[in-house]
Amino acid sequence: MGLENKKSKAVFHPLYFILALVMWILVVAWIMVIFSLSSETGDVSAMRSQELVDKIGKYIKIFADEALLRNAAHIFEYLILALLSFIAMFATKHIQSDVDWNDSKLIQMKSDNEVYIAFALWVTCLSAVADEYHQIFVPGRSSSFFDVFLDLAGAVVLMVIIRVVVSIRVYLKNKQDPMGIGPSGPMEEI
Repeated sequence: MGLENKKSKAVFHPLYFILALVMWILVVAWIMVIFSLSSETGDVSAMRSQELVDKIGKYIKIFADEALLRNAAHIFEYLILALLSFIAMFATKHIQSDVDWNDSKLIQMKSDNEVYIAFALWVTCLSAVADEYHQIFVPGRSSSFFDVFLDLAGAVVLMVIIRVVVSIRVYLKNKQDPMGIGPSGPMEEI
C-alpha cells in the first residue's frame, strides 16, 4: 500500500519525440556546416575572415584581429554543437519515461544531467578531432591541437555553466523538500 510498491507504466511523449528528431537533425546539420567551412581552401577561408573583420571594424568601430576572430569562431562553432547535442540527448531521454517511485527525482535529474554533459562533450571532441584531421587534406589549411583545445573550451565552459545551474536547482529543490516527496507524492520531473 506504500509508495515503495507503486510503479507506473512507461509513457510515450510525442512532443519530446518531435523535439529529439528536430534536435538530432540540427546536430547533424551543424556538423555539416562545420565541415563545409573547414573544406574551404586556406585562401578562401582567409578572405572570408578578413571580410568579416572589415565589417566588424566598420560597423562596430572596435579593433578586430583576424586571428582573434578565427579563435572566437572555433569556440562559437563547437559551443553551439555542444548545446545542440545536450538538448538532443535531453529530448531523447524524455521520449519515453518510466517512473520508479523508489528513485529520488533529484538524484535521477543530477545523474541524467551528467550523462547529457558527457555525451555532448564526447560529440564535440569527436567532431573537433575529425575536423582537424580533415583539414590536413585541404589545400592551404593545417591541423592544430590548439584548434581542438579551442573547440573543446567553448563546449566545456557551456557544460560547466549548465552543471552549475542544475546543481543550484537541485540544491534549492532539495532544500524545499529534502525527501523529494511533495503533498501528492514524489516530485514531478524537474
